[in-house]
Amino acid sequence: MTRLALLLALLLAACGDDGVAATTTDGSSSGSTGLGTTTTGDAPTTGDGSSTGTTSTASGSASETTSDTTTSSTGDTTQGVGTSTSTGDDTTTGTTTTTGTTGTTTTTGTTGDTTGDTTTGDTTTGGELEQPVPGGMCFTNDMTSFVEPLPQAEELHIVSVYQATGGAITVDVTRTDVPLTLVLSSYEPVAFTLVLAPGVLLEHVILNGYNAHTVQGQGMALVTDVTGGANYFAACGYFWPENDGGCDTPGLVAGAEALTGLTLSSFIGCYDGSSFSLD
Repeated sequence: MTRLALLLALLLAACGDDGVAATTTDGSSSGSTGLGTTTTGDAPTTGDGSSTGTTSTASGSASETTSDTTTSSTGDTTQGVGTSTSTGDDTTTGTTTTTGTTGTTTTTGTTGDTTGDTTTGDTTTGGELEQPVPGGMCFTNDMTSFVEPLPQAEELHIVSVYQATGGAITVDVTRTDVPLTLVLSSYEPVAFTLVLAPGVLLEHVILNGYNAHTVQGQGMALVTDVTGGANYFAACGYFWPENDGGCDTPGLVAGAEALTGLTLSSFIGCYDGSSFSLD
């Protein structure tokens, strides 16, 4: 019995040694438990020489990443920014600015740009001259006149009397910007004086009548004298459109047009005159 008890004691002692051998020297044990071990970070060293680590275990779970997307859309629109100026030019400008998610886009465009011509002041239509305006002062109340409505490149005008008050007649010419031919006619002798305004283009003066006449103030204009004898267009012709008693207005007009090659632009006349004008 004593031997049997000793043998059991030895067997028990042997089993105790194997359990001790399963223990590692660093006091840590690892086994296959189906768990994963992850070590993150550096292992700091403590003052007593022991090593401490941080271990996180994931038990078969998947790592998920959450992404937040923020989309902002801001739109600023400016409309109706325009300037209108009434000094000959009209300009309208519009600017639109759009800001989106991927950036800011600025678009500037001209929505309207109209330049128009504005007329300020006088307007001349067609560049045509106004019709001539003959005038006069007569001792007798029998003044007649004629004006051609169609404009002429060169104008032919006739001033005609039978006689002059005091033997002299003054003619004021203010019609400018067109070449002029002026016929001065009388049965009785007359001293004609011309007063020309600046810009008057007097090119030709023709003296006509039964008796001789004189003229002054014509400037550089050519003077043609057809007075007396068989030279005149007509001995007299002072009433429009025709005279009686030996005066011949149509003959006077025809002779003047034939000599100059022009069409009559105006006629003014009376029996006894003192002054005339042409505007």
